[in-house]
Amino acid sequence: GREGTGMPPFDHLGNLKIKMIVAYLQSKETLPNRSAEIDGQLKAVGDTSFGRVWYMNICSTCHGSTGNGYDSEGAGTAIGLPGFLQKVSDGFIRETIKKGRSNTRMLPFQGPEGLANLTIQQIDDIIVYLRQQAKRN
Repeated sequence: GREGTGMPPFDHLGNLKIKMIVAYLQSKETLPNRSAEIDGQLKAVGDTSFGRVWYMNICSTCHGSTGNGYDSEGAGTAIGLPGFLQKVSDGFIRETIKKGRSNTRMLPFQGPEGLANLTIQQIDDIIVYLRQQAKRN
């Protein structure tokens, strides 16, 4: 499950049934699996003070001022929680901000279709800020 969200754990299914569900979902993939490439991207290096400005002006609208998403004033997921940040790479966050997430409300923030045309450095500033905030909580 995902603590603090509407996604409960499904431990009662056991490892075999969970692996079967994952295999089924993977069989429905229509795009190549880029997870190793994305997770292998360099770690974000940035300025937390700039990251805070970008986060508060752009990201907090959906993810809440503290990154708690649904648990606070946000309409999006809780990207500031340590549980989330411990599971995802900087590359995953970077690509999500750049390109958005299909079939979700997360739209791109880079390029001509982007809600804002953030640079890689601005995105890295946001990532560094998020990781610093998670350490404080």
